[in-house]
Amino acid sequence: MKHLTRLFAATAALTLLSPAAATSAFASPSDTVSPTNLLVSGEAEWSYLDDDTDPADGLPERTDWTDASFDDSAWESATGSFGALRGELDELNGGFTPDNLLQQYKDGEGAPNTEAFFFRTNITVEAEDLEDAGQLAGALQYDDAATVYVNGERVAGFDDDGIDYPSEGERRNMQYGGSNRSAPQEGTFAIDPEVLEPGENTIAVQLHQGRATSSDLYFDFKDLALEPEPGKVGQSSILLGVGSDQSERNLSWFTDSGVDESVQIAAGQHETLPGNAQTFEQTERGTADDGANDYVHSTVTGLEPSTWYSYRVGSEEGGWSDVQQFQNHDADLEHEFTFIGDAQIGSSGNIESDGDGWQTTLDRTNEMFPDSHFLLSAGDQIETGSGNPDEYQAYLEPEQMRTQTSAQTLGNHDYDGNQPQALFGQHFNLPNQWEGDPTGGNYWFTQNDVLHLNISTENRDFESHREFIEQTIAEQGDETSWTILTFHRSIYSAGIHAHTDGREIREEFAPVLADIEGIDMVLAGHDHTYARTHLMDGTEVSSEETTQAPEGHDQVHPEGNELMYITANSSSGSKYYNLVPESTTPWTAVRDQSRTPTTANVEVGECSITTTSVRVDNGEQIDKVELVKDKTGPEIETPGDTELTVGDDFDPMDGVEASDECGELTDEGITVDGSVDTATAGTYDLTYSATDTAGNEGTATRTITVAEAPSPEPTEDPTQDPTDEPSDEPSDDPSDDPTDGPSDDPTDQPTGEPTDQPTDGPIDDPSDDPSDDSDEGRDDDGQDDGQGDGGQDDEGQGDDGDDAPQGGEDDRNDGGDLPRTGATLAGLGAGVTLLGAGIAALVASRRRKA
Repeated sequence: MKHLTRLFAATAALTLLSPAAATSAFASPSDTVSPTNLLVSGEAEWSYLDDDTDPADGLPERTDWTDASFDDSAWESATGSFGALRGELDELNGGFTPDNLLQQYKDGEGAPNTEAFFFRTNITVEAEDLEDAGQLAGALQYDDAATVYVNGERVAGFDDDGIDYPSEGERRNMQYGGSNRSAPQEGTFAIDPEVLEPGENTIAVQLHQGRATSSDLYFDFKDLALEPEPGKVGQSSILLGVGSDQSERNLSWFTDSGVDESVQIAAGQHETLPGNAQTFEQTERGTADDGANDYVHSTVTGLEPSTWYSYRVGSEEGGWSDVQQFQNHDADLEHEFTFIGDAQIGSSGNIESDGDGWQTTLDRTNEMFPDSHFLLSAGDQIETGSGNPDEYQAYLEPEQMRTQTSAQTLGNHDYDGNQPQALFGQHFNLPNQWEGDPTGGNYWFTQNDVLHLNISTENRDFESHREFIEQTIAEQGDETSWTILTFHRSIYSAGIHAHTDGREIREEFAPVLADIEGIDMVLAGHDHTYARTHLMDGTEVSSEETTQAPEGHDQVHPEGNELMYITANSSSGSKYYNLVPESTTPWTAVRDQSRTPTTANVEVGECSITTTSVRVDNGEQIDKVELVKDKTGPEIETPGDTELTVGDDFDPMDGVEASDECGELTDEGITVDGSVDTATAGTYDLTYSATDTAGNEGTATRTITVAEAPSPEPTEDPTQDPTDEPSDEPSDDPSDDPTDGPSDDPTDQPTGEPTDQPTDGPIDDPSDDPSDDSDEGRDDDGQDDGQGDGGQDDEGQGDDGDDAPQGGEDDRNDGGDLPRTGATLAGLGAGVTLLGAGIAALVASRRRKA
């Protein structure tokens, strides 16, 4: 028998691909060749066994009942679907109503359930149809586990991996196992058609109950057909994921091209990429678990904030996807992001309906919160972790998954314990994964000055989670303003899980989280209800009271390591849980079950994080809460570096102010460390400090330079002897005549005979003449330059010409008080300002966000 290929959901993975998701580089034979239907629900007649007996009893092998030669003539038979709800023929979750009632209980009245049920039917295959076929594709719905056999050979299994069958003995097939989900699931497969033979063939299905107390069971084989070999599709399931920080994006996609592929990206919004587009090669590639594709990962780096980018994935040989565009938003701390809970595509049993609900949530979120920078999912993106690619296709189908950045958390439905991560790890290229988590769900990233920590609650080693959180905060926390922790299984919810797995995790993990410094808020999912807690100190409700913001919403003010937990409801409407009695959830401040998809906007600010949760259908607010936390120190403004002259007045507090973005300064105000001696030239450093009431400190520094007084300016003629007395005696040298030449009057010509008393000459004693106009001791502008009588040297003289104070006395400061320092320092030399112990009270302005 030829080896079976594409064993899980290849056909469905292809048929769900949207034209917008990828550009096919190849023609598909299925466009021209019709499938051959072999089995259709409602037409095929099934023989079935539901009497709590094992059809393999007495047979050599456990699966001998699936062979074509097995005699099932004693079994009952019917067409259509089969099942029960609490022993009755009634509608199951998801809208499924069986056509035929199965005997659910062993005694026919109540639990325990019968473990397994068995179905057989025959189909006829024409040799010609078999020769032309490329694959045998089938689809069925089941609750809680199903295994499909063709002519005695197992060809597909759904949620049956965990069933442990004894190798010998009776009732080998009578085992509980399966998903225990609330609604029937859909399973698809595509296999090599050579499992069939021309003529009659036997199809057998084994159905299991998940547990003895399961409320329902269901089986319907929807269709089975021979189909052409599917053509090449190219790239599909493209996801734009967060990178390590805002300058990066992690991309992932599936491809059936068979060749290496890469990312091409260019700044700007382009329909066709320009020639200068940058190429980023694949970082990881492997065979995808959908049986039809390879998965590819790549990381784009060097992205600039506030910039649009265009990209495509693929290769020249294998073809390219359509060009997609995304915006790398600004890098400011103040920003918004979207938080959603379980999309869980497939949980209702109707993948298409769940996918439609998911698309609606993304569309409405864009309308209500257009400034959101990225999407953060709290886990359970899909229903079947062990591998229904149809569910992943529906989750990734919306255009937003390729054009808006998102981050996913590993949920219990995403996780395949036998193959950690499997399709989850192939579809989601997570940054900074921590090797210490065996489930592959611990990772971190930063966005807009916020550190996001994602951990896997499938790993119950909580001390290892402590190590990851503390290590990451130690390495990254100083570079960010807030830290948000996200995990899937809520420990403080308002639904049924609050008292099952939530309780188990809460008892062990809450004390660990209370012991870790640096976490600001916790986001979670899992319980398909909305809940917001009071501030929690470990497992205890804090005594901190909730206040009201001016706009009317709640404000909480955590102290120390107190935490607020928010649990999101379903984001697709695929499943809801009822609220448990309020008295059993004392931790909840707000609870809601609107039974409609919800979304939340998270607004990050300098002083607070505000989360607004709303209904998707009408935008009605479910809850709005502002977590207020003063994490910023005061800002101190000074006049800056200052230059003084020896003897100048100086007050270190002049022009100095402090403000605090989120709170108020302590009564101590601004303190100054350092000293300035205004009597001594030199350079002095001052450090200003202020602390707010939350304990955050702010500092500022400035340098004060004290310079010597300027030297006296020289006279106009530096060679002139200042002791020479000026003379008004006329010079014998006619060149000294200030008239600069002989007069036109001949009577004024000199005769050489001096008179007894020249009428124009100087008087005998110029010092006695009040009209004396001597320049002695003055500079060109007539001001005293300090060189005449009574002048002083530079030492100790102020710039106003007054004598410096002597003996510690200063007529400007009432006998020695230091100038405006806010303190009296006895015994210090004149002009010294000591600031090391100086404290100046300052009422700081407080800027608080409303």
